[in-house]
Amino acid sequence: VRVMADESPWDVADQAVGAIAPEVDEFGNPDVAEFARALAAAVRGSVLHPAASFGATLRLATRLAPLPAIAFARWFGAELESHVDVDPKDRRFADPAWSDNPVFYSLRLMYEIAGHYGDELVDSSGVDALSREKAGVALGLLHDSLAPSNFHLTNPAVIKRAIDTAGKSVVDGAWNFVDDVLHNGGRPRQVDTSSFVLVKNLAATPSKVVYRNELMELLQYEPNSPKVHANPLLFSPPWINKYYVMDLAPGRSFVEWAVNHDRTVFAISYRNPGPEQAHVTLDDYLVHGPRRALDV
Repeated sequence: VRVMADESPWDVADQAVGAIAPEVDEFGNPDVAEFARALAAAVRGSVLHPAASFGATLRLATRLAPLPAIAFARWFGAELESHVDVDPKDRRFADPAWSDNPVFYSLRLMYEIAGHYGDELVDSSGVDALSREKAGVALGLLHDSLAPSNFHLTNPAVIKRAIDTAGKSVVDGAWNFVDDVLHNGGRPRQVDTSSFVLVKNLAATPSKVVYRNELMELLQYEPNSPKVHANPLLFSPPWINKYYVMDLAPGRSFVEWAVNHDRTVFAISYRNPGPEQAHVTLDDYLVHGPRRALDV
């Protein structure tokens, strides 16, 4: 939710609730904010407003028309103005080939032009402001997924790496894909988690459970000195994180540091919710989480 200068925090909260509240009771629906439905409504609106969509299509053709000349000029070291905004800080296109190679430069321009075209279609669809915002988010995700940097044959860095390794990088990538499908639910693994072991090199600061309810456990860490400060510390992690985000490996743990500096430390460990917690609201987390922990 974007915060405007004249909006109060309550106004922003109302916008957020309006975006997702009507659908949050559909437990198990992966698209609780109904971005897909908003995008479908925007597509229908574009069809029903042919004049506006025709204008966007005409601008699309105008932007695409100079691309062959721009690419041809780059073969001879010349540069023609493309009239397409390109973000120089976009790390997906950091490889020099996206600027120096006429083919890859043209691919990048086509990708950016397609993004502008989609945004213009949504803006001219005639749907309400909230649906337009949701459709914009959905279209942005779709546009990002189709970036040429995501595909082997249209990513110069991948091609260079394959040549440099005689194809080994492609084989390794294929094996990683198979491993993700077999052992990680088909999701791409960002890090090798096999080296992390709880209480050994992760969440290793000694503690014990001093309270438990239906939403959380309250941990108290053992002090390392006979005297501690009068005021204890309570660590309340985000509901979507584990408590050991504050107790990483020894030497890199905030909890460990606080204990070693004569603090009495408590931490909330939220349970992994299941279908039986479908009725739980954010108010429940507040009352039975931090507030209850402070009472304890």
